[in-house]
Amino acid sequence: MAQTAAPGNRPGLKNTWQRLVESWLRRRAPIHPPLQLAYRQIFILPTRFGWMLGLLMGAMLIGSLNFNNNLGLLTTFIVAGLGVNSMLLAFRNLHKLAIRGGMANPVHAGQTAHYQLSLQSTDERPRPSLYVRHEVKRVGIDIDDSSAVSITVPLLTHQRGWHRPGRMRIETTHPLGLFRAWAWFWPDRPYLVWPQPAERPPPLPEGGGGPGGREQRHQVEGEDFYSLRQWREGDPLHRIAWKASQRHQDLLSREFREEQAPELVLTLDRAPARDLESRISIVTAWVLQAEQLDRTWTLQLGSLELGPDHGPPHRKRCLRALAEL
Repeated sequence: MAQTAAPGNRPGLKNTWQRLVESWLRRRAPIHPPLQLAYRQIFILPTRFGWMLGLLMGAMLIGSLNFNNNLGLLTTFIVAGLGVNSMLLAFRNLHKLAIRGGMANPVHAGQTAHYQLSLQSTDERPRPSLYVRHEVKRVGIDIDDSSAVSITVPLLTHQRGWHRPGRMRIETTHPLGLFRAWAWFWPDRPYLVWPQPAERPPPLPEGGGGPGGREQRHQVEGEDFYSLRQWREGDPLHRIAWKASQRHQDLLSREFREEQAPELVLTLDRAPARDLESRISIVTAWVLQAEQLDRTWTLQLGSLELGPDHGPPHRKRCLRALAEL
């Protein structure tokens, strides 16, 4: 009795098949950019329209031979000649095409990453109707001359961390759509996926999370009067409090401060969730909220401590640390 493969085994079989294909292609030619496509990397097969036209031409050939129809034979040979020429043009549209680069800016899990590649025609020939395919996504581009053209391939993201794009395929059906020429390549430069922020995170954890749990409130120069202090050399004259100085028999200077919100200390232990991924999502949402509110925060992940700081560079450092957990 035949046994049906379990659904859990299908990804394993698929990965095994991909490894076999990659190993076979690696023995033929380079597969990682930068590379220049050679004849051993380009494959050609008829399209669905090409197969249908081929069957039609075969039927016309048999009918013309049986009925001794010269016009039918002429039509068959002309269409067959156009098909052979279109196969050659499809091959030349990929031959000596250079593929370089490969990078994508970080995005949150669940968003679409945009992986950038650079294509260039090394023999200064135009390359129309080129398509780069990754999984179910396909992006088209035309190359007019030998200058490098950038193309962005959308990548679906599901999990945080560093990822490689995997196998991509560049293909063309130029000029008549009778044949499809394609080549596989594997970009090896990884891209970063930040954790997905929690949809409804709890409020920001006010108060210090460091030793003693003390809350630190930062004060910087501002326009609000704060206190009087002893005059120091270098203080501007308009800040001298003359009446108060006369009353205290000492030269006093007014001090102006602007009170800021207390510094935030973000840790996984302060996130109210059971599993690690949920806590990471909550802390990610806190980091985004803290930057939106222009707060200063510190991220503590075990022995790693980032901050106190604020702004986009600090946010990116914190999100990268959370993604690499």
